[in-house]
This record gives sequence, C-alpha cells and structure tokens, in this order.
Amino acid sequence: MKGITFLICTHNGATRLADTLRHIAAQQVSDAIAWEVLIISNASSDNTVEVAHALRESLRIEVPFRVLDEPVAGKENALIRGFNEAAYEYIVIIDDDNWIAPNYLTLVAEIMSAHPEIGVLGAHAEGKFEVAPPAWFETFQAVYAVGPQNGGKSGPLPAHEGYLYGAGSVVRKSAWLKLLAHGFQFTTSTKRGKVIVSGEDVELGDALQLAGYKLWYDDRLRFKHFMFKERLTWNYLLRIGQGTASSQLTSIVYYFVFRNPGLTENRFRFLYNKRLVWLAGQMARQPSNMLNAAFRRNQEGLLSNFESLRLFYNFQVSLKQREEAVKVFRQISALRQRLDSK
Repeated sequence: MKGITFLICTHNGATRLADTLRHIAAQQVSDAIAWEVLIISNASSDNTVEVAHALRESLRIEVPFRVLDEPVAGKENALIRGFNEAAYEYIVIIDDDNWIAPNYLTLVAEIMSAHPEIGVLGAHAEGKFEVAPPAWFETFQAVYAVGPQNGGKSGPLPAHEGYLYGAGSVVRKSAWLKLLAHGFQFTTSTKRGKVIVSGEDVELGDALQLAGYKLWYDDRLRFKHFMFKERLTWNYLLRIGQGTASSQLTSIVYYFVFRNPGLTENRFRFLYNKRLVWLAGQMARQPSNMLNAAFRRNQEGLLSNFESLRLFYNFQVSLKQREEAVKVFRQISALRQRLDSK
C-alpha cells in the first residue's frame, strides 16, 4: 500500500525515544500522504513500551501508532518484524538516536515514487553531540554513520560498489517481500559487547542489488545522529573497527559473487584464499605501523593506528572464518539462482 512507515527499532530506549518521536511528530506533510509510526521494542528490559504509548499522547501523534515487542535480540530480528508488519510501501528506518528534519516524509514520498528502481535510499546524517567531540572525530565520522554518502552526490550508487548505512534509510517493502519470497535470510547479526558487531544494513543492500534493485542517495534527506558521550572515546571507536572486521564476511562473499558471474565453490575458495594472501602482504609491507598499532593502540587520533588494527582484525577474522565463508557463499549462490529462475 502506498504510504510511509516510520520504523523505530529500539533496545531499552525508554530514555531516548522522546526526542526521536518529537521530530517525527513535527513532520510537515500533506494530508494526501498516508503514514504511520511503528516501534519495535527489541528484547528490552525497561519500560520502552509504556513510555512509547505515553509519548504518543503527550506529543499528539494522531497517525496510526503501534508498539510491538520482538523478544529475540538482534537488530536484524527487529527489522524483519518491522518490515513484515509495516502497513506501507516505503519503510523509513529510524534509530532511537536519529532526529529527522521536518521535510523528511515529504522528500521520501517524492524520491521513492519517482524512482521505482530504488531498493534502499540513503540519507545524510549530521552529528549532534552530548559533549564536544574529540579532535579526531571528523576523520572517523563515517565509522559512526555520520556525514555525506556517495561522495555527497545525489543519485544511484555505482552498481555493486559502496553501501548505505541503515540509520535514516528507506527500504521498499515490495523489494523486501521479493527477497523473502525467494528464501532470503540474514547471515549477519548485530551484537553489542566488547566488540560492536553489525552489518545487517550492508547485507540487505547487497541482497536487494542481487534482486535487481539499486542503492540510491539523496543529500537533501537530512537527520541528526545524536552521539552520547560514551561513544566519543577512542576505545569505543576501536571496538567498532574490530566489529567491522567481524561482520564483513558476507560483504566479502557478495563482492566476489557480483564480480564473477557463474562463480563456482572451488573458484570462490581460490579467490578467498588469494585475498588472505593479499591481506598478509599488506601487513608485511608496513611492519612499523603494525608494531605501533599493537603496542600503542590506545594512542588517540592516529589514523594509521586505526587502519593497521583494522587490517589485522580483517586478516584474523577472515582466516578463522574460511569455512563459514563457504557456507555463506552457498546460501547467496542459492538465493541468486532462485532469483534468476523466476
């Protein structure tokens, strides 16, 4: 059904929802556009559900408003529940620390209706900070899903290159249903612990490209990504970097699948091992950087430290996950065959 669903996936977000919903309530939109708010409380142990309903009353949100509980932890599980429950075709993914601009809904309707080839539409996140950000933040802002995407250029991303972060993005529900009908399942899972692992947004974008849709970015689509002070530390950044390595497995498989039509399992193994050799060679070419990163990893602000550590984590995780990569390859190859056969 044509219209827009604002999908908010939150875990223990009772203290964060007020500002998020306030910006949704402030949307300046024509009555001709149907829309709703759908909140998925993902394995929350606080009073997120009760707070959400109270905020609807206090903010006078008069469009359809639902709060559902998804007991299985993981952002991907909240997204699946939200995608399947959404009443409308355009699903705007709003995290509980995203504050959207007043014209967001209007722009989403305009862009998505004008370009039916869009599977995922990305936006421009501007940083909003609880405390002054460290001097190094701007250098690493993309790691935090802040700043322009696609080089700041509005329009389609080059086929099978780049990705869009999930925060503020728009997913076409009919495209999602096409993936489901052909047996799509996430292979990535979001975890928050010593290592911060995500990647479900990148995987969804890759899968939708496999199904024939495009990734698209529009720089007019703006929101503020609120950064709590706990995130603005060097240690937190390193946790993200390590998590990126842990969640990249599926992206590597898609990379090879997209660039090698008819890729066989044996050929995939060869290419994967060749990449391992390349990663090892990259580390061997910069011994001083690798040693510096190992023994001075807590020295803030050094791009070389961060990149060297990420290179090491990429090699370490890729080496451990060789057989898992083959399993993911089989899953993606089977999905591609089902999509191509219908």
